[in-house]
Amino acid sequence: MSKLLLVEDEIHKRDEINSCIKEVFDLLPDMADSVSSAVLKVKSQNYDLIILDMALSTFGENAADNKKGHDQAQGGIEVLRTLKAYKKCTKILIVTQYPDFFIGGSKVKLKNSIDIIREKYSQDVVGAILYTYKSKSTLQKITSILRSVRENIAD
Repeated sequence: MSKLLLVEDEIHKRDEINSCIKEVFDLLPDMADSVSSAVLKVKSQNYDLIILDMALSTFGENAADNKKGHDQAQGGIEVLRTLKAYKKCTKILIVTQYPDFFIGGSKVKLKNSIDIIREKYSQDVVGAILYTYKSKSTLQKITSILRSVRENIAD
């Protein structure tokens, strides 16, 4: 049985990605809707795959004060830092609405982020997808990568 974590704070995006996961793996993943909840999950559990948004709220919808906190353009990087600090390596699929973002103070194009994250954070990045809402091609890309991951996990 595969263990998946979806780190996403936008409900419509989370729902679309969940439908892809359900189609491929026939399960619902663990969910984190903020930097803080994702960090707690990766510290305490091991995942076969983490589907990671790069821009996340500091705190999720269930935060005690009901405030999501400020958006962190580099929220996904915090999750990657935590994985590295805990000497955990897992498959990562980046799904973000931003064509570029910052890694270690440098602006990086999404397509170039795979190698940089592999090197800097010691993770097995299986893809980086520029997400577009209600885009059939975006969902097909996600599903295709998930199928490939499922086959590799089964090996």
